[in-house]
Amino acid sequence: MYLKNDLAKHKICNGTIGIITDVGLEKLEVRVAFSVVGGIVDIIIKRDTATFFVDGKPSSRCQFPLQNSYALIVHKTQGLTLYKVFLFLNNQIFSAGQAYVALSRCPNWSNVYIAALNPSAFITDQSMIEEYERLEQIASILLSL
Repeated sequence: MYLKNDLAKHKICNGTIGIITDVGLEKLEVRVAFSVVGGIVDIIIKRDTATFFVDGKPSSRCQFPLQNSYALIVHKTQGLTLYKVFLFLNNQIFSAGQAYVALSRCPNWSNVYIAALNPSAFITDQSMIEEYERLEQIASILLSL
């Protein structure tokens, strides 16, 4: 998974999933094939150096802006289409709408596998319930006219 937003011109952003196809040890670069809307983008990812201060002294860290993504948190899947999902809808779900986002990433129900299911995973935002009830009242008034 790519972890930055500096490749938008290639349709690659934070959270885009790819497959490493080559590791260039001489130049310290990685070739990755990313699946994006419209096809595959094959691109070389170079190491990234971040500079910062620790206790007033200049420091730096070099790393590739990539992360293994055998498993993803729900937040990282927003906006993605995943063709097979294995879900743990348990007490680790902590925010309204997370279970919905997790379930809605896969376009085919036969490819959704739920390994753990706890009703507490389905958290609803109370303001959304109130909004629904308000709209229901308005619809009822309009239908009675």
